[in-house]
Amino acid sequence: MYKGQYFQLLKRNQMAELVFDSQVDQVNTLTKAALEDLEKAIAVIQVSSIKGLIIRSGKKLFSAGADVKAFRDLFGSGASAVDEYLSWAQGIYSRLEALAIPKVAILNGVAAGGAVELSLLAEYRLGTPDMKVSLPEVKLGIMPAWGGMTRLPRLLGLDTSLEWLTTGKNFRSDKALTHHFLDGVIDPKSCDVIEQAEALLLSCIDGDLDWQARQKEKQSPLTLSQHELQMSLNVAKGMVAKVAGRHYPAPSIMLKVLEKSASCGLEEALAFEREGVVECIDSGVADALVSFFLSDMMVKAKTKTLSKGIKNVEEVGVIGAGIMGGGIAYVTADKGINVVMKDLNKAGLDLGLDEANKLLAKQVVRGRKSPLDMGKTLNRIIPTLNNAALESTDLVIEAVVENPKVKGMVLAELETVAPNAIIASNTSTLEISGLAKSLKKPENFCGIHFFNPVHKMPLVEVIKGDKTSDETIKQAVNYVKRLGKTPIVINDCPGFLVNRCLSPYFLAFNQLVLDGANIQAVDKVMSKKFGWPMGPAHLLDVIGLDTSAHCIDVMDQAFPVRMAKPEQNIIQSLVDKKHYGQKTGQGFYQFVADKRGRVKPVASEETAALIATMTDKSCDFDEHVITMRMMVPMMFEAIRCLDEGVIASPQEADVAMVYGTGFPVFRGGIFYYMDQIGAQGLLDLAKEFEHLGALYAAPASLNERAKNNTKFYA
Repeated sequence: MYKGQYFQLLKRNQMAELVFDSQVDQVNTLTKAALEDLEKAIAVIQVSSIKGLIIRSGKKLFSAGADVKAFRDLFGSGASAVDEYLSWAQGIYSRLEALAIPKVAILNGVAAGGAVELSLLAEYRLGTPDMKVSLPEVKLGIMPAWGGMTRLPRLLGLDTSLEWLTTGKNFRSDKALTHHFLDGVIDPKSCDVIEQAEALLLSCIDGDLDWQARQKEKQSPLTLSQHELQMSLNVAKGMVAKVAGRHYPAPSIMLKVLEKSASCGLEEALAFEREGVVECIDSGVADALVSFFLSDMMVKAKTKTLSKGIKNVEEVGVIGAGIMGGGIAYVTADKGINVVMKDLNKAGLDLGLDEANKLLAKQVVRGRKSPLDMGKTLNRIIPTLNNAALESTDLVIEAVVENPKVKGMVLAELETVAPNAIIASNTSTLEISGLAKSLKKPENFCGIHFFNPVHKMPLVEVIKGDKTSDETIKQAVNYVKRLGKTPIVINDCPGFLVNRCLSPYFLAFNQLVLDGANIQAVDKVMSKKFGWPMGPAHLLDVIGLDTSAHCIDVMDQAFPVRMAKPEQNIIQSLVDKKHYGQKTGQGFYQFVADKRGRVKPVASEETAALIATMTDKSCDFDEHVITMRMMVPMMFEAIRCLDEGVIASPQEADVAMVYGTGFPVFRGGIFYYMDQIGAQGLLDLAKEFEHLGALYAAPASLNERAKNNTKFYA
């Protein structure tokens, strides 16, 4: 009937199959070309005599939805162009829906975004057991606008559709059936899914099922009273305000669109969808989130390339069984990899095993693991006080105390006891090339820097020393990928990327407080206004002030002019008093348990008194000054890391800073954020704060970027 590059029409008795099977890509993506192809296929159907239509995919995964790569160009084309494109796409979908024949969609594998909206055009939907559906547009700062905002509430009901639309969650076939998105789940192992769809269409043709009523339902106003509508929306508004907050406007805009379109017919409701998308784009958040999504995809693609053809490690050694070592052992064993965990004494082993046991127990309590699975995971962790058990390991990760002499001795010993293993250090700041001097085969050595808490933090820095081989890096990347984490390859330097960029941020905070800023005021601006998960004082307490003080010492030695250890060092002064932050209950904040046992930070009078002995200044800095005094040193250090080749690209840096520090993703990443300021704007900030010293000196490359008006993202 029709054979396009994306869609094909196959005659099947008195019916037809509309098959989405891209001939140009491995996955089905709803690009502009694919929509044009669909438009042609619909035109063929309109003049045919078929009595029913099956919509299905020709691939293992139904479709991941629209072409996200094209979004940024569309966003930059202006409101009228966005409205025109969406109106065109909506028109194609509406023509398919309006066909005067019953339609059944078969969903298999993954169906997301525009692909889910495509399935909504059918009067009936069948899914396979492996199916997962989602409308993830909200995670990109926009909303479904090919009819999803209109049709979904009319099919699922307003309350259920709000969960789908405002969270972007995945729903498996059983949940989709419960939510009335699916009309049935068919296992292709037990019967032919296409035959089942054909049987359903025959029931429609024979008049046993009223498919026209279903078609009409999707095009009519919602069957809710004004009171019911307002009740549902008010509850949703409260949830959206709590979960999404002020920095992510898309969910709130969705609610406005739903409120406006509830009493409308199809065409008017679709117009409100388009208006909503334009409002989302105008916020600027959508472009930032799409940019970050694309950066993340680029990192995943690079990871896939690096790990291609690499043999999986079967046994991993972890040296140093503290909380960090126990965390590494847990995430490794949890992915089915055997672990040998070694320490010098039984107390250390007990601490590491307790950490793994605690994390697994939480999984059992939350219903995410069975007690049997917990036991199997723990059994993969073999504790030992001896080196003999390490001989068969493929990879050994050193996680002992952050002391170069101690690490050097441990690493030299490991090279002897595990001769066939890749050796890695979990150091957070020490140069890999320096530690490699203890080894006879430095090419087999790299850094694998996990962040604390290991089980929660998605980033792992894989550090390449001067003599680290490419094969070693590939092995490390493959191991990290198997853990479900994001590996970013870093070229060696003190602090690597994340801690090198965090150090000037913390030094800026120290100086800001000494200049009279209120700790709580700074934290409020940087968390509530800028968007960090927590302010710098709270973050320091969570990291551990002793850990941060050590990092500052390393940076002082590496960059003595720019990151010189301050003469008045509040962080070190707190450490000298054994106040290490959250782990000791006292740091910049005092950590107090509330009535429900939740530990929360409160203002510390003792810390305030300590600071008063160091400065008598008090100043009510405005939001701009606080924000830029904190951010400029971090931004400039990130630029230097890019210029020096520490990080390969702005995209990788942005992913690393979001996943490793909590940099607010709605700002797109640190380099995307700098592009919004512009190179000249960054130089202006350097001029504004030059009186504060070398920490605020602009990188030399910034002058050239400003001269040529060059962005980090081409």
